[in-house]
Amino acid sequence: MEAVLDIAAGTGIVLLLLATAFIERFWGRLLTAALVAALAYAVYPIVLRQSLPAFLGGLDGTDIQTLAAVLAFDGVLGCGGATLLLRVRHAQPLHGVRWKRWLRRLAAYHVGVVAVLALFYLEMKVFDAASEWSFETTAMVLCLAIVAAGTAGSEAIRRLLPDVDLRVELRLLVHVGQVMLAAGLTAYALQGGVDSSATALEAGPHAVVAAAAVLGMLVGYWSHRRRLRRLAG
Repeated sequence: MEAVLDIAAGTGIVLLLLATAFIERFWGRLLTAALVAALAYAVYPIVLRQSLPAFLGGLDGTDIQTLAAVLAFDGVLGCGGATLLLRVRHAQPLHGVRWKRWLRRLAAYHVGVVAVLALFYLEMKVFDAASEWSFETTAMVLCLAIVAAGTAGSEAIRRLLPDVDLRVELRLLVHVGQVMLAAGLTAYALQGGVDSSATALEAGPHAVVAAAAVLGMLVGYWSHRRRLRRLAG
């Protein structure tokens, strides 16, 4: 079950990096990463009271269905926001100029609930893995890593995907992956197969998300090239 939770947390981290990549100024992206690190440092006393093995071993069908519901909520809301952002970018009219700006800003920076839960979960994993370090040292190293990874990751996204449309399409793909993962988790929980040691059943979500990612990137690249040819012609 831990591998599935890692995938779910990964969607939140990717969405956070994509939202940060929408910030034009470098100092704005650095400040955003610093704020996330400050949030992680603020909650680390709470994380210390958690046990990762106990958390994973205590998961039951209700917990899995709750996670699936959160993923589905974030996925559906994010798909709507990304679609709206693409519509606005292509100058399709939205009624009301003020609402248009507000909705565009919301669609650009929406990260959902999963990003916050992912941060808490990954913090649990870090403190569990670095048990030989002092708690203050681990928290400080984690915060510095968040600032470095957040700044470098958002900058890498901006350089690898300079076209904003492609970034929005990637974001849409991640939200679709969240919905698909939520459906898989729901089916898994309804079967009563919640067992953290059952690694064979975890290959399914890995394969689905990986296949959806590859397919979505190919479709996004093809649609982008077709749009460029249409504009050139």
